[in-house]
Amino acid sequence: MRALYAGGTSELRSILSRQARSHSHTGSGDPILYRMANGTPRRTVAAHSDDTIPIQTQTVPPPRRRSVALEVPRWNFAFPFIVWLAHFLIVQITATLASIYGTDNSPTSQPYSSQMPVPPAPGGIWEHLVVPMRTWDGLWYRLISVEGYPREHVWNDAFWPLFPMSMRGLSRITRLPEDVSGYLIANISFFVALVLLYQLVRIEFDTPIARRTLWALALFPTSLFFTAVYTESTFLMLSVAAILCARLRKWWLAGVLGALAALTRSHGIFLVIPFAVLWVKQYGFYVRAMIPKGITVGMPLLGPIIFGAYLERTQDNWRNFIEVQGAWNRTFSWPWRTFDCAINGCVMTVHQYGEDRTFQAQAVDWGWIRQLIDNPSWSLVTSRAWRARAANGDVLELVSTILFIALIVVGFKVLPLYQSLYLVPGILIPLFQPSSVHPLMSIPRFGLVLFPLFIVMAILLRKRWLYLPVAAISTILLILLTLQFSTWYWVS
Repeated sequence: MRALYAGGTSELRSILSRQARSHSHTGSGDPILYRMANGTPRRTVAAHSDDTIPIQTQTVPPPRRRSVALEVPRWNFAFPFIVWLAHFLIVQITATLASIYGTDNSPTSQPYSSQMPVPPAPGGIWEHLVVPMRTWDGLWYRLISVEGYPREHVWNDAFWPLFPMSMRGLSRITRLPEDVSGYLIANISFFVALVLLYQLVRIEFDTPIARRTLWALALFPTSLFFTAVYTESTFLMLSVAAILCARLRKWWLAGVLGALAALTRSHGIFLVIPFAVLWVKQYGFYVRAMIPKGITVGMPLLGPIIFGAYLERTQDNWRNFIEVQGAWNRTFSWPWRTFDCAINGCVMTVHQYGEDRTFQAQAVDWGWIRQLIDNPSWSLVTSRAWRARAANGDVLELVSTILFIALIVVGFKVLPLYQSLYLVPGILIPLFQPSSVHPLMSIPRFGLVLFPLFIVMAILLRKRWLYLPVAAISTILLILLTLQFSTWYWVS
């Protein structure tokens, strides 16, 4: 038995010796193999004594956390510019042709009347560029940029101040009309927003998803509001920039941008949700890490504080931006009740001008689709009656709301947590505040600035055979809705 053991040991040493020589020839010799091959016992040193051999060791620093800059791709402007240009040409050419050759619907929602005439069209090339893109809320922003928030025009308080005040500032610098300034701000902001969003999605995912995200956003049927004199472009730019800075640990800049976003739209206050998630992910719950930089997480809350303080000083009521919602026919309701009103119609009680008033909210109207199926003629689709019925039928509102909710559900599976949570209040809050005019009013537009929705679309539409038809249909709908919007038919 002892001979067998000795033979086995000898054979094992021979194998290990050949492996040790092989490693030594390749420059990667292993001292452990060498000791085992030559029978050298490994000494275990429990404590220093006269019989031990001191071993000099070198202190190895702990591995450094990989710098955040290493994970950031190089900035790319070319692809976002291509997407921006395609979007701009589709929307602007459609709107300009509709403005020149189309017939306007009778405007029913504008801040101007016989006592305050509609402002004249800007001269030169701006007439055919800006006029079709300043309809509906665009004229409200133009009015606020001129007169601010006077006590006698409380309706202005529903519109947050950063965008119209930026229109005023640029107008004074360039001597351009206020609506032209708003048009330039919106379109430049959308390009910057695409650049920032492209960078953020490439950090979290990859370049193909980032490219599909930009196309999904720019070709969405209601994306025309990115070119119009509306706040969507500016808010998207500021909110994406704020989240990108937070993602890259530039927290003071993120806080400032978040506060500016909250001065552009009320939804900006909910940037505290992705801020909080990113902060905990980066720093944990350590209290010391929150002083003083942690206050940047709550800086979006400065938006309503600043706006409310201004209204308190000028109108003696800081709550006017909340209470004025009744003047726009908005009231409180539970989300399931809002859906019921949208589908079946209902009676709504709205607190308006100091008293409760009752309104009949109309159910979604599918009749215009039946008319089109029964009589698919040019005379029908160009008639004012059919276009008005399609505009006011609330089909777009209902379908968009259901789509957005489905994308939010999927988003909790495929998106980072900070993006998924950011989506929820963007759709939930409008469901708590329906309008008696349209129960789901403006949700197709509100969803535009919830950029994670379009990341989910990009993930789901990864196959070319699926993505291209969806993009084509979406582009056609974008053109049709632009025709409606630029000729004073309700879109969202």
